[in-house]
Amino acid sequence: MNPRIIFFGTPDYSLIILEALHKAKFPIVAVVTKPPRPIGRKQILTETPVARWAANHQVVSITPQTHALHYWQYADEAKFMSEVLTTKPDILITADYTQLIPMPLIRQVKYGGLNIHPSLLPHYRGPAPVPWAILNGETETGVSIVTLAEKFDEGVVIAQEKEPIKNDDTTHTLLTRLFEKGAELLVDILPQYIKKNPNYQLPTTNSLPSSTPRLTREHGFIPWELIQSAIEGKIFDLATMKQCSNETIFKTLTASSRNALQNTSIAIFLDRLFRAFHPWPGLWTKIRINNQEKRMKLLDVKLKENKLIINSVQLEGKTPFHGSETEKMIQKILAT
Repeated sequence: MNPRIIFFGTPDYSLIILEALHKAKFPIVAVVTKPPRPIGRKQILTETPVARWAANHQVVSITPQTHALHYWQYADEAKFMSEVLTTKPDILITADYTQLIPMPLIRQVKYGGLNIHPSLLPHYRGPAPVPWAILNGETETGVSIVTLAEKFDEGVVIAQEKEPIKNDDTTHTLLTRLFEKGAELLVDILPQYIKKNPNYQLPTTNSLPSSTPRLTREHGFIPWELIQSAIEGKIFDLATMKQCSNETIFKTLTASSRNALQNTSIAIFLDRLFRAFHPWPGLWTKIRINNQEKRMKLLDVKLKENKLIINSVQLEGKTPFHGSETEKMIQKILAT
């Protein structure tokens, strides 16, 4: 008999795992996801993709409030645990879920819990493994299935699969492939995990763990001077690195990645940064146009002969510029 599953997740990537479990006939007795929140300019209250899936499949949806100060905690942990245990789950499955599952809850569930994490643990623990892997210039990553533990991503890895990082990968394209691979892997190993098959206990790795910070909108800010240098095909040096006001990016890069950037085109780094932060938080800058300071988001860029080509931008409060309109806009900014 298949185990009764409570699924924890929020965005579209979570749905890849949820749909695979449903298709494989694993009973989903409830989902846990974020409460509805205002979206867009009109601030329309919108449910998460996982909540909408639950409504369409007549599955119970649990939406606990987040702690006011700590996004990974619950406002009322006791109430949350009671709601979960009422559904009598056999196992908890999490995918792209940002809150920490309490250990007292995990211990009360027959088979504990598993998380699908898009990296080769213990490398790139934390909430943003894929953007930082792309930004560091990694050529390979993977997906891990790991037991839930007291801290994020520190349980026992029971299965892993590698995945190459393509030169044109964005966070979106790579995350999609990793969760698709993770879904296949989970459906394959879950029955054997339930039987406590010892073959799925991987040997302890000697590699040192690494962690990734949570992305914020401010991570995407790049000074216009740096973008201009990339357009002109200038070369990276230490002084140029210091010019970038977002020190968090450089602190998070591996030492080898920082060293590799020395004496290379700035455009290569910004192209990598664009792909790492696409679709969110995206790259944006501040420019002066018509004697006013404006925020400008880079919507589409490409690398050509070690120079950054900007194909599409959007000024705050305006519709996007594309093609020749963008070229005229950039030339106007460069001329000021």
